[in-house]
Amino acid sequence: MVKFSASPSVNTAAAPHSTPTPVRVVQTTWHTPEVIGLSLQALDGRPLPGWQAGAHVDLHLPGELVRAYSLCGVPSAQPGRYDIAVKREPMGRGGSQAVHQLRAGSELQVGAPRNLFALADEPCHHLLLGGGIGLTPLVAMAHTLHQQGRDFTLVVYARSRELLPLRTILENAAWRDRVHVHLDDAGHGTAPSDWLARAPAGCHVYFCGPAGFMDHLREAARHWPAPRVHFEYFGAPQAPAGTAETAAASGFEVRLARQQIAIQVAPDQSIAQALQAAGMAVDTVCEQGICGSCVTPYLDGTPDHQDLCLSQEERASHLALCCSRCTSSHLTLDL
Repeated sequence: MVKFSASPSVNTAAAPHSTPTPVRVVQTTWHTPEVIGLSLQALDGRPLPGWQAGAHVDLHLPGELVRAYSLCGVPSAQPGRYDIAVKREPMGRGGSQAVHQLRAGSELQVGAPRNLFALADEPCHHLLLGGGIGLTPLVAMAHTLHQQGRDFTLVVYARSRELLPLRTILENAAWRDRVHVHLDDAGHGTAPSDWLARAPAGCHVYFCGPAGFMDHLREAARHWPAPRVHFEYFGAPQAPAGTAETAAASGFEVRLARQQIAIQVAPDQSIAQALQAAGMAVDTVCEQGICGSCVTPYLDGTPDHQDLCLSQEERASHLALCCSRCTSSHLTLDL
C-alpha cells in the first residue's frame, strides 16, 4: 500500500521516477481470503533494482492505474524477485481490485524501490507494531534486523488467526520467537500503547496500520523524541477542519521560478492538477500526500501542508503538490 514515514528523506521522496521495469507475476499466494501475495520477476530475467527494508514500489496496473505497495520479502542488493501482499479494499480507489485480478503469468511494470520508512542505524532495541495489512513493511524490517543480529520485537494485531496477513511467514521465520500476536477474537490483549510504555530506553518504534490504530499510537508516542518515532500510513486519515478549508476558499497563483511562468490554482484544484492542466508532467501515485512521489521544493509563499510524507523540518523547504495548498496569494516552486 502507500507509504509515509514520520522522518523520511526528502532526497528519496523527491527523486525522479526511473523507467519502469517490465515484470511477470511468477507466483500468487492467498495469505488470507482478502490478502493476495504476488512474486514478481523481470521479463528479461535480469536482477531487479536492490532495496532495503521499508521500501515500496510503484505498480503500473491495467487501466493506467499506478499504485505504491510495500515490499515484504527479504531485502537484497540484487533481488531475483519482488514480493508484495495486497489486501482487497472494496471502498478503495481501484488499485487493490486490479491487483487481485492478476494471476501467474500476468505482465505489468514496476518502478524502482523508494524508501520513506527506513530502519534507523542506531544499535538499540527496535519495536515494530503492525495492525492488519500494515504488517507488510515490518516483516522486511524483521528479516533485516535478524540478519544483522540486532535486537527487536514485532507485535502484530489482527481480527483473527484466519485473517492474519503473512501468518505462514510469521510462524516459520527464524525470528518467530520475537513475534507477539494479538487477535481480536481471542479476547483482550496488550494495548499497542502499553508496548510503548514498556519499551527500553533509547528504543526506536515503527508502526503501521489502519487509522484508529495509527491515531492511538501517534497519541501515545507524542512524548517520544521525534527522531525515534517512525510511522507509515496506508491511506490518508480524515483531514481536520481548519486551515485547509480557509486555503480552499479561494484560488492562488503558483509561480515556476526556473521556467518563469505563473499558473492559477482554482479553489477546487490541487497544485498538481493545475500544473497537469497546463500541460506539465507531475508524478502522482497516491494523490493523498502519502507516497512522496510529488514532493517538490518551494522558494517562497506560505504552504498549507496537508501531506503525511514530510517532517516539520522538511516542510520548511518542500511540499507535496497533490494535496497542499497555499494561505498566501502566491507560491513559488523551484521548477
